[in-house]
Amino acid sequence: MNKFSVRDLVNAGVFSLLVLVASWCGGMIGFIPQTMPFVPFACGILGGIVFMLYSTKIDKFGMILIMGILFGIAFSLSGHGAIVFPGIVIISLLAEWILKKGNYKSIKYARLSFATFMLFGGVNILPMYYARQSYIEKLISQGYGEEYVKTLFAVMPNWSFIPVTLLGIVGGFIGCTIGIKLLNKHFKKAGMA
Repeated sequence: MNKFSVRDLVNAGVFSLLVLVASWCGGMIGFIPQTMPFVPFACGILGGIVFMLYSTKIDKFGMILIMGILFGIAFSLSGHGAIVFPGIVIISLLAEWILKKGNYKSIKYARLSFATFMLFGGVNILPMYYARQSYIEKLISQGYGEEYVKTLFAVMPNWSFIPVTLLGIVGGFIGCTIGIKLLNKHFKKAGMA
């Protein structure tokens, strides 16, 4: 395994933050409670576009793990619960393994890697399902009105966890597909096309 260079660490940090910001922007649609089931989908589309550019810089194991650690820290600190960090780290390792299977030079494996990484959308919403009452109380204490919370949980019933998580994976796949079309010359330069 190659050692990380300073350039690798800079690329991992900068691109991980860019993917995080893109995903966070997708999450903003959740301020409208009726759109909450589509938050992972929107995160996947916006994050996938940026991730495909990042994938042209990845050539060793650990660069997605760095991204996952940054995601885990950001989402844990923003109130998504303690389960988020270890969950995202495990998902990141799986995404790393997939990218490595393509020898870091396969667009197909890069897209599959990020679609898998989008399982983090399910990890983020887990507290809404296993700790509903405390999640409701937390939202109300954070200033979300009772009407918002009532509508949110009406559109996120217990059975919605799997479909919402799958929407995130589909969004990630679509985002990467858009990214591939937009960034075709970068893949050729990186020897991935």
